[in-house]
Amino acid sequence: MKDRRESALVSRALIQSWFRDWSERGFDFLGSEIDRQTGRVIPWFVVSFVAGVALFFSWAADPSLAIGPVMLFLGSGLFLVGRQKRGLQFISVAVFALGLGHMAAQARTWAVAAPVLERELGPMMISGTVTQADKRPQGNRIVIEDFVLSRLSPEQTPKRLRLTIPASHGLPAVGSRIVVRVVVRPAGLPVVPDGFQFQRFLYFNSIGGTGYSLGQWHSEDANSEPDRWEVFRSWTEQVRRTVGDRIVEIVPGADGTVAAALINGEQSAIPQDLQEAYRVSGIAHLLSISGVHMSLLAGIVFFLVRRLLALTPIAARTDTKKLAAWAGLAITGFYLLISGMSIPAVRSFLMVSVVLTAILLDRTALSLRTLALAALLLAALFPEAVFGASFQMSFLAVLSLVALYEQAWLKVRWRGVDGKFTLLRTVGLYVAALVVTDFVAGGATALFAAYHFNRLPTYSLFANLLAVPITGAWIMPSGLAGLMLMPLGLERLPFEIMGIGVTLIDNIARAVAAWPGSQIHVPPMSTGVMAFAALGGVFMGLWNGRLRWLGVVPVLIAVFQPMHTKPPDLIVDESARVFAVADHDGRLVFKPGRSGRFVREVWRDRFGLSQGTWPASGSEIAALGLSCDVDGCVIQRGGQRILIAFNANAIAEDCGTVDVIVSSLAVYDLCRLGEIYDIIDFSRRGSHAFWFRDGNTRVRSSADSVGDRIWTRLEG
Repeated sequence: MKDRRESALVSRALIQSWFRDWSERGFDFLGSEIDRQTGRVIPWFVVSFVAGVALFFSWAADPSLAIGPVMLFLGSGLFLVGRQKRGLQFISVAVFALGLGHMAAQARTWAVAAPVLERELGPMMISGTVTQADKRPQGNRIVIEDFVLSRLSPEQTPKRLRLTIPASHGLPAVGSRIVVRVVVRPAGLPVVPDGFQFQRFLYFNSIGGTGYSLGQWHSEDANSEPDRWEVFRSWTEQVRRTVGDRIVEIVPGADGTVAAALINGEQSAIPQDLQEAYRVSGIAHLLSISGVHMSLLAGIVFFLVRRLLALTPIAARTDTKKLAAWAGLAITGFYLLISGMSIPAVRSFLMVSVVLTAILLDRTALSLRTLALAALLLAALFPEAVFGASFQMSFLAVLSLVALYEQAWLKVRWRGVDGKFTLLRTVGLYVAALVVTDFVAGGATALFAAYHFNRLPTYSLFANLLAVPITGAWIMPSGLAGLMLMPLGLERLPFEIMGIGVTLIDNIARAVAAWPGSQIHVPPMSTGVMAFAALGGVFMGLWNGRLRWLGVVPVLIAVFQPMHTKPPDLIVDESARVFAVADHDGRLVFKPGRSGRFVREVWRDRFGLSQGTWPASGSEIAALGLSCDVDGCVIQRGGQRILIAFNANAIAEDCGTVDVIVSSLAVYDLCRLGEIYDIIDFSRRGSHAFWFRDGNTRVRSSADSVGDRIWTRLEG
């Protein structure tokens, strides 16, 4: 017994010694890994700041004002306590930044707060000042402010309204006052649960309702003199409109609308089929004023100005590189103004500005710190942009490229052994750089493209290899030349040359989009899993050490998550006019009808379109478990019988014989047996998605997905 006890004590001591030894090694390893992040404090501060913004928007209800200050207090306390402890200061900075991001998003939310409409109003006459005007083939769109609604008090009147007017009625000038007869209504819930939050988008633009015009609009005289900001805004919009109209005049047809979009950012005039071709081919990023355009423009200006100055005596007296950087800032700033100052354009300008400013300050032009500073500026000024595809995909793409460039073994020599440039070497390296850039940036953003658009272009590498060089070497230089020559009336030739290049890219987009299997549909992905994957991707790009490869784990989870997520069995829109049933692959079969065209398009893109068809009256499709007659349909799913009722006859016939009733009319006066979801539920809580499993029903509405936030409440 004594020997056994001594043996047990020895074993315990050995285990404790082993555990202590490996614990010390583990803590030493973690400490050394954290120590290696000393030069990355600013990027990680920004990551935590953005995480704080995301945390604010993730709450199901408006969070307490105390959450941000508590995080600041906690971060400060950890910093003071852990001044001598490795890693604790790093964590304290992250917590502090998390609180700052949360507070920044909260401050922005309250700063843009404005009344929204509670109900539909009209028809009625309204007069207001046009602050935004966009051409669209299916109907022009304007935003007006400084108006009075006779049926609402000033405290209930929204700051802005967005209206659609027929294209045949013309487009009013920005800054002008118009009178028009309209019908306006509150912003709607997402057309599918967990879909795009239109209410939030309009809220952060201080738009309190949308509507459409009835009849021709008319101009009226302004009540007062516009202030300087309004004059400046009107001037920039007029320049933007003039540039776009002139390009369309010189380059007619769809090619002209694309050329104009590359200069003034007005994509809405591009035909839908051409926009779809760009998306399917994987070159849609060329249509929006983003990093590609800003960086190309800044690079062209920087190179030309520096080369021209080198031919003058100025080169002997001053640093031409800094003068070229100033020129790049000025031209890209002007480009930002005439591009409409969209969020992607502002983000791109901030990024380019940080790079050019780094040149002015003799700093590294493109580094993790400059990238982090650009992200911090945008997240602080426009926290709502963090949830946009542009913010996520652009910064992840640049982060992946910067992280790749940091690897010394990937650096190349553009000059030969003799120190001279050779055409063959330059072209080869340029093509190789395009392939590597597109592969790395495309791979880094593929998950987020799948998350936001539910599709992946199969041949995007090939399309980008052709389209990007044409854009950089042909279209943007000629477009810039045309823009600079417009005041002299000499813009025709440059814009015609630009149009030829645009025609080539349009043909590339159409040809690649027509290839078999040109895109892959991706089922809906979880927002929580995608946030985890984003953190993993950022971790791989920022962490300096062997632990960076841990970031692969959440990325792989996000890749396989859609394969193990069951799509809804039945979806009904808020009007109860659009019904869709999922087949065995999760793709949708729609009930035939003409209503809800936009809803059908969104559902089709999100879940995919089945090859099957909705059964005709009096028939059954066993593969769907769906049988129909003139009054309604019955689905057999998950051990339950579900009635889709189109009229009262179906309810009267099947009441008490089905487990669930989904109806396009009010049911409670007709039947009170089983679970009931009718037009009252849909009109109040938006579209509904249903899952039927093992005798149970799970339901998620659009209202469930947006929560109880300030932008979802209909308060005047």
